[in-house]
Amino acid sequence: MTFEFELINARVAKHAHIDLCAFGYYTVFIIVFSGKVILAFVRNIGKITLKKVLVALSCLALISVLPSSFAADVIDTLIAVVDAPVLDTPPVDPAPVVPAETPAPEPTVAPTQLPTAAATPDATAPAATESPAATPTSTPTPTPTPTPTPTPPHAIANQVMNIKVPNSVSVDPRAHTVFLPQMYVASTGNLLICASSTLGILDAHVMDVAGTKGTPSALEISGSYSPYLRISGLGSHAAYLINSGPGMRVFSNSRALAGSYVQLRFVALSEVSSDPKLCNDGSPSNTRTIHLRGLDLDLNMVKGDVSLK
Repeated sequence: MTFEFELINARVAKHAHIDLCAFGYYTVFIIVFSGKVILAFVRNIGKITLKKVLVALSCLALISVLPSSFAADVIDTLIAVVDAPVLDTPPVDPAPVVPAETPAPEPTVAPTQLPTAAATPDATAPAATESPAATPTSTPTPTPTPTPTPTPPHAIANQVMNIKVPNSVSVDPRAHTVFLPQMYVASTGNLLICASSTLGILDAHVMDVAGTKGTPSALEISGSYSPYLRISGLGSHAAYLINSGPGMRVFSNSRALAGSYVQLRFVALSEVSSDPKLCNDGSPSNTRTIHLRGLDLDLNMVKGDVSLK
């Protein structure tokens, strides 16, 4: 590199017309440096493309035409900047960043939905004819049908009967038991026989049969083995019972029955019933009394001989 620089200096000194003072020292230095660069390019011409060489030559040509005063001004400016004293300015603390106040959100008022006006009927549409106001019709409330109260058994109006009963019965004055003879009774409706004794006890050869309340019965017997006997049945069934066997029995455990009597009342009913209140609802003409008369026997009677043939 030294050899190359000396070669350039020799060439410059050879040309006497080149005034180094005219161009200035720095211009000569730049020209020398450019020559070194050109020599480097020449050596490496095989590696560097022609385009790069042309660019470098253009730069050198531009530098060579610059006046020496311009280069001196540039250098003086650079030296002044470098030699300028550096003032140690204390770092300024950055002001604290105060967050801006966030305004409180204003309460939002929900839009009130205004009632929309009713649609105006179209003028061209036919007007609807007003129908007379419908008179509210009262729905008839169904009247509850009263449940018919069942009619209790009672004596019917027709009390006509055909009764055949003896008025008296002859009995042993010492007898404590008597059987009444057969009786005949024909009536309409259901028959109730009410028998009573002034001294004895009545026995119709049947036990008491109680009826069911609210349900029609076919046979009711009340007062068996007592002085008051009531027998009621469908049709003439009661008359059949007092005639069963040897007949209704009248007996006493304390004394003889002679001189006593038995009363019989016959009542036609709407339904079978042995209610004692119904015994007085019959017709008086249907009442019979059987007297128990003792035979005319005493100790003064004389026994006679009887011859047998």
